[in-house]
Amino acid sequence: MTTAFFTTPRRKSLATTLALTCLALTSCVSGPSEQSAEYTATPTSATIRIGTGITPETRHAAYLYAAALEQAGYSVEVTETGATREELFGSMGIDTTSLATADPSATEPAEGRIHLTPDLSGDLLLYLTDDGKISPTELEESRESARSTPSESPTSASPQPTDTSVGPTPSASPSPTAPPLNIRGLSGSDIISYVQKSLPETVEMLDSSAATNRYGYAITSATAQKYGIRNMGDLGEHCKELAFTVQSTFTSNPAGAASLDTYYGCTPGKTIENDDRSSRTWQLITAQAQVAYLYSTNSDIKRNNLTLLDDPQGTQLAQNIIPLTRAGEIPKEAQNIVNRVSAQLDTPSLERLETLTTGENPISETDAANFWLESVKE
Repeated sequence: MTTAFFTTPRRKSLATTLALTCLALTSCVSGPSEQSAEYTATPTSATIRIGTGITPETRHAAYLYAAALEQAGYSVEVTETGATREELFGSMGIDTTSLATADPSATEPAEGRIHLTPDLSGDLLLYLTDDGKISPTELEESRESARSTPSESPTSASPQPTDTSVGPTPSASPSPTAPPLNIRGLSGSDIISYVQKSLPETVEMLDSSAATNRYGYAITSATAQKYGIRNMGDLGEHCKELAFTVQSTFTSNPAGAASLDTYYGCTPGKTIENDDRSSRTWQLITAQAQVAYLYSTNSDIKRNNLTLLDDPQGTQLAQNIIPLTRAGEIPKEAQNIVNRVSAQLDTPSLERLETLTTGENPISETDAANFWLESVKE
């Protein structure tokens, strides 16, 4: 899907219209006043393809990157990347288990690939480390070892190709040199650092945003009053009486069912698997379930006056938006533009984008992105 962006007069008209909408909703998006510079660059002739990622939050970020790059004169295309990280990395032509090094000759976006995709740091870390079973330090050591090991074919002078699927493959059962990852209580900066260690060299991580998202357990005020639940610590004694609506990965995710049982003594009386977050909210407000596992920036929480329970044991990972690129293929000027967007994207902005693009009168992702960019320039 190729996006269509507006000229400056059109964006100003849009900003005026949306400002009225914003007054009705609550407060408008704002950004740091010192970062009000226009997005300018010397564009490459090649089209930069941006993937939407696999969540609504990453989709918002993708359209922000696209709008900012388009304003700077780049040719940009926003493309669906599928519903899983396997599909996400597949669309980029990246094998996350490969030890291949980045192609030093890559200077422009490759044809037929996604070149830039935002993702969520916490879930990405779990994916890269097999739900925390593999230490990021171990992954980093394996790649450093591969870089320092001479090629078995010293007569070959050809650089390694950018398609990492032909690179050397690590052992299916590597000998561990570091303990598994303990995810509980990790700070956002720790998570981002571990992601950097865990990513293959063929992927470059740009600056993360300050916008933080977390999974959490949402309940209605009626359920809170009936059972006297104020935070997750109160779930244990009532858990057998409650039905939880969760995504299908809840039981395998160490931040999900396992931590709920280990740190809060809670094993749900009933678990309903549902990968549609709006449907999970509907099940909650219609009393088909008493607890819903939702992202904290989900606009359904405020829209339906739900309570997201505090997590005193720190079991839920911080989820910062991080842009991932194919190493060497995004011009430095374009990277700087994406980094500038990340520097301005905070949690309230993410919540506002979610509100603007959902509900009874949603606007398009493109309109919301252009409105946000105009707002942070003011």
